[in-house]
Amino acid sequence: MKKSVKLPLLLLALAVFPVFSLPAAAQKHQALYEEAFKLYKHLYSDSDKAKRAETWDLIGRTFYRIYRENPRGKNAAWSLFLAAKVHEDKSRRFRSPGDAEKARRYSLELVRRYPKSSLADDSQFRAARVLERRGEKTRAYVAYRKIVREMPDGDMYPRAKKKLAQLARYKPKAPPPAARKAAPAKKPRPAPDNAAGRTSAKPVPAGFATVKKIRHWSTDDYTRVVIETDREVGYDSKLLGADPKIKTPPRLYVDIEKTVIDDSVKVEPITKGLLEKIRFHPNRPGVARVVLYIKDFESHKVFALPKSKHHPFFRVVMDIKGRGARPEKIFANDPPSYEESGGKEQALESRIPEGAIGSLKQALGLKVRTVVIDPGHGGHDPGAIGATGLKEKDVVLKIAKRLRTKLLEEGKEFGIENVYLTRATDKFIPLEERTAIAKKKKADIFISIHCNAARTSKAHGIETYILGFTNDQTSLQLAARENTTTTKGLHALRNILKDYILSSKIEESQAVAGHVQKSIVRNVSVKYKGVNDKGVKKAPFVVLIGADIPSLLVEASFLTNPREEKRLRTAAYIERIVDGIIMGIRKYSEQTQKVS
Repeated sequence: MKKSVKLPLLLLALAVFPVFSLPAAAQKHQALYEEAFKLYKHLYSDSDKAKRAETWDLIGRTFYRIYRENPRGKNAAWSLFLAAKVHEDKSRRFRSPGDAEKARRYSLELVRRYPKSSLADDSQFRAARVLERRGEKTRAYVAYRKIVREMPDGDMYPRAKKKLAQLARYKPKAPPPAARKAAPAKKPRPAPDNAAGRTSAKPVPAGFATVKKIRHWSTDDYTRVVIETDREVGYDSKLLGADPKIKTPPRLYVDIEKTVIDDSVKVEPITKGLLEKIRFHPNRPGVARVVLYIKDFESHKVFALPKSKHHPFFRVVMDIKGRGARPEKIFANDPPSYEESGGKEQALESRIPEGAIGSLKQALGLKVRTVVIDPGHGGHDPGAIGATGLKEKDVVLKIAKRLRTKLLEEGKEFGIENVYLTRATDKFIPLEERTAIAKKKKADIFISIHCNAARTSKAHGIETYILGFTNDQTSLQLAARENTTTTKGLHALRNILKDYILSSKIEESQAVAGHVQKSIVRNVSVKYKGVNDKGVKKAPFVVLIGADIPSLLVEASFLTNPREEKRLRTAAYIERIVDGIIMGIRKYSEQTQKVS
C-alpha cells in the first residue's frame, strides 16, 4: 500500500491564518509562501505526486489563496503567477479544460493588477496560449498583439511577434468606417422598482408570451434566477460593470422579446447572499427586461429550458458566480479589504485550533462536510413505473431518506456534518431548483437518486452518471426521460453544456462517482446474484447543470426489470444500495483529505 504523505504542518497552520500581531504578519506570509514553493518544486520533481490531479489543484489553490490574502505583499505577483502555471500544467497533463480557463483568468488578473511587473508579459502570453490551444485563434491573435503593442520591453515580445506572423490569417477585420463612427450605445435606462415596473392589466397581444414567475436562490458566491414564461421566447442578455459614478454594482439583464410581465409577478424578498436586488419592467414596446444587481462578479451564464410534460413553463435561467466569500467554517469573520483597512495587515481569527488541522483540504475549507441528496421526480411526476405499479418517485424517496439518516449517523466518522434532502415529501420540484438548493446549502457533494427504465424488460443493472457529452443513444434517451424532454431538446443544450463543463468539477465528480458505483455494486452483489455493473457514464442531465461541485446521478436499478422491481420493494435491497453509496462517499472523503 502506498503511504500517504501529509503536507507540512506549518503550511496547514498558516493556511487558516490564526491571530497574529501586525509586526509578525510579513514573516508569516513569507513563511507560508516558502512552504508552498517547496511543495511546488516537489510536485514537479516527484512523478508519483504528479500523477494525482488533486495534488496539483491543492497547490494551485494555495498559491492563489496567498495572493488573495495579501495582494500587496512582495510575493503576491509570484503567487498569482504560479497559481496560473500550476493550473495550466494540470490542464495539459489531465486534459482538463476547466483548469486551462482558470489559468487564463489568473493570468489576466495578474496583468490587470500588476501591469508593471516583469511577469505581466509572461502572463499575457499564457492567456493567449490557452486561447490558441483551445482553437480560439482570433482571440489568441488579439491577446498576443497586446504584448507587441503594449509590452515591447518584455522578454515575451519576440515570441509574441512570431505568433502574430503564424496567426496572421486570423487577424480580426477592421470595422467599416460607418461602424467606427457610430454613436455610442445608449445606456439602458434605470429600471424602476418591482412595484412600479409591472405591466398594466391589459390584454396580452396576440403571439406574445407572459412572464408568470421569477424565482431566485442566492449564497455568498452564487446566484440562480429563473424567469418563467408561458411560451417559448427569444432573449438577449448583457452584463454591465459596476459604475462608481452612479454608485451601482455589476448588473446582468435579460431582454425577453415579444413578452409582457404579468401583474401578479412578485419577487420573494432578498435578505442575504450575492444577489442584491431584482428589478423588472417593460424596456421598450414588446420587450420585457429583468435586471439583477450583483454585489460582486466573476462569471455568468444564461440558458433556456424548454417546456416539458411535467413543467408547463419555458424557463430562462441566469447563473452568476461571485469572486467568493471565505469559507464560513474556517474563519470567524471576514477581513476588510486592503483599502478598507488603510493598508494595514489584518489578523483573522480561526475557528479551527492549530492542532486539529489534519490536511490542507480542511485548512482551506475543502473537506467534505455537507451532502445534498436529491430524490428524483415527485408530485405529479411519477418517473418510471414498474410492471406491478411501483413508482420511481416513491422508491427514490425511500432510498434518499434512509441515506440521509445513515449518513448523519455514520458520516461523523469521516467528517460529514450536514445532510439535506431536496424534497422530503411527495412533491414536484423543478430540475433547475434542485441544483440551486445544493448550492444554497453549500454542498460539498450533490447526489441525485433515480431508478432506470428501458423498452425491454431484460435490461438490468446499476449505473452512475456525471455531467458531460455523449453520442451514446441509450444514455441520451435516459437523459431525455429524466429531463422530461426529447433527444432533440438535448442537442439544443449542447452549447450551454460546453460552458458549464469548462467550469464544473468533472474530475472530482468522476472520482466520487467511481467510488460510489463500485461500492454499490460490490455491496449489493454480496447478497444478490446477477448484479450488472454498468459503470460510470456521462450524459447531459439538467439537474447537474450549474452545480459546480462534485455531482452525480445514480440509477439504482431498473424498475422495468421484473426481478429488480421486486428487489426495490424490499427494505433489505434498499439498505444494500444505501450502504454502498455511503461507502463510496466515505472513500472519496478520505481520499480528499490526503495528498500523496
